[in-house]
Amino acid sequence: MSLKAGTAAVLSATAFAGFAADEPVTYGPPVVVTASRIPQELSGLDRNVVVISREDIAASGQLSLIELLQARGGVEVSASGGLGQPGAVFMRGAEARHTLVLIDGLRLGSATAGGTAFENIPLNQIERIEIVPGPMSSLYGPDAIGGVIQIFTRSGTAGGSANFGAGSFGARAVSASYGRDLDDTRFTVSVGAIESPEFDATKAAIPFAQNNPDSDRYRNRNFSGRIAQRLGAGQELGLTAFYSEGTTRFDAGTATDDVNRQTLQAASVYSRNRIGEGWNSLLRIGTSRDHSATVGAFPGFFRTDQNQAVWQNDVQLALGTLVAGLEYLDQRVASDPAFKQSGRLVKSAFAGYRGGFGDHTVQLNARRDDNSQFGTRDTGSVGYSYRLAPGARIRAAAGTAFRAPTFNDLYFPDQPPFFFSNPDLRPERSRSREIGFDLERAEQRFTATYFETRISDLITVFTDPVTFVSTTQNLDRVRIEGLELAWRGTLAGWQARAQMTVQDPRDEATGAQLRRRAKRYGVLGADRPFGAWRLGAEVVGSDERFDSTTEAPNTRMHGYALLNLRAGYALSREWSLNARWNNVFDRDYELVQFYNTPGSNLFLWLGYRPR
Repeated sequence: MSLKAGTAAVLSATAFAGFAADEPVTYGPPVVVTASRIPQELSGLDRNVVVISREDIAASGQLSLIELLQARGGVEVSASGGLGQPGAVFMRGAEARHTLVLIDGLRLGSATAGGTAFENIPLNQIERIEIVPGPMSSLYGPDAIGGVIQIFTRSGTAGGSANFGAGSFGARAVSASYGRDLDDTRFTVSVGAIESPEFDATKAAIPFAQNNPDSDRYRNRNFSGRIAQRLGAGQELGLTAFYSEGTTRFDAGTATDDVNRQTLQAASVYSRNRIGEGWNSLLRIGTSRDHSATVGAFPGFFRTDQNQAVWQNDVQLALGTLVAGLEYLDQRVASDPAFKQSGRLVKSAFAGYRGGFGDHTVQLNARRDDNSQFGTRDTGSVGYSYRLAPGARIRAAAGTAFRAPTFNDLYFPDQPPFFFSNPDLRPERSRSREIGFDLERAEQRFTATYFETRISDLITVFTDPVTFVSTTQNLDRVRIEGLELAWRGTLAGWQARAQMTVQDPRDEATGAQLRRRAKRYGVLGADRPFGAWRLGAEVVGSDERFDSTTEAPNTRMHGYALLNLRAGYALSREWSLNARWNNVFDRDYELVQFYNTPGSNLFLWLGYRPR
């Protein structure tokens, strides 16, 4: 089906149916900060932003961030096995490494592999997620070609909570969180652990006899904390910390016991200050680490340290808000064996303006990044929205973005005859545009967004489907166009939601569909309370994909549709019992070729939250 035909079908079906704040705003109208670096009401943005609250996370009953984002984030995902195995997120058809991930305002990811280890970011540590699709380099710098996902760790009012759960594949989970206000001091501490010992990640048909017919156990221990001290009116000093340690067994053959141990860390100190009337300043200094060590057939380690600093100023003007600041990023990598080059420095300056003029709103952003490896890169974006009537508006945006090659892309030690890196790779560049329509009436909200992204010099790993020899290379031109549709509302007492994306992600030089990207994917869900009960269901679906850059027939992964059910029962004001049944009809499907996905599985948990 062509993109135009698919779009028409979706439209026909639908007719029936800032300031990088350390604590997200949770009262009053929904407010987000990631889209413009300053707090803005969700209804006034010129971009389609998805917000997943703590309540949404709890109600979902999911065990992994990948599953949550697939069901509620409007994105595509891949996973090389079950819980704890490597996962990735694709936003608007872009590559997984084109998604910039922030933890409390800090970059978290690997400068060697590229991307972020979503599988080791536990849901029990998350207070809120903001997902902003589209080019965001003009605000956040390199890597944000597909968009930004910002994760805020646990925070909130005084009190505590605890959860205990168990389910299929021997899965077990426990978590607890406690916060308190002491005069001008507030703090939150959260801890958790999760284990899944009985899942085999690979299929017997995987090439090179990689499958080891055993259980690939996953274990994770995690912690987050924050403390903030109010020093006076408009003055605050704070600390944030996040830590996750995951141990994952995987298959690399029958003769070895292969284990990957990965730690993710992020910590910062920040000072928020009111410099003058209408002038707020944020200074944050922090560091993050992604350390992965493997034993077995291919022993070694990879570590990325990112030392970061940002100074941001928000100035309220008579006709809008001006944002301006400086950023510093020092990326250092280490590995065994060592890379030919192990570090780079990025110094940046950014500025933005947002103003409202009657029914018109405009947003302008510009940024310059000075990369010690690839020189100066300038990016910019413009956004506009017009209110047609109360609750109805049109919006448009356009922007540029870029991403530098990873250290693996450039310098990973060659492993003849199967892998060769490429030190001559060029940075990826993109130009994007979008136009959208939002309608909000009573308890209904509908959004439609057409987007187009053109990427030059896209970096990909080309694997010959016959010899399996892999090399990194730049593609000449990639064009992705699509339509995002989303609806949320209340029907007959049910809180319902629907999301669907119809897209055409394609290498223009060869005409091939981009690897692991579908032409259509989406989700339909509904929840409803019945006295002490709360019931819910969702259907998650995707079109076919190819696990190659050439649409090789032997790499085709069939489309799928999964039914998931959930139920919750309030035992008392403090205690609740919840259940989630995923893949009810036990569908066999793939997110990465030759890797298993969970069949029909059940998870039960008991929650405690004092009132």
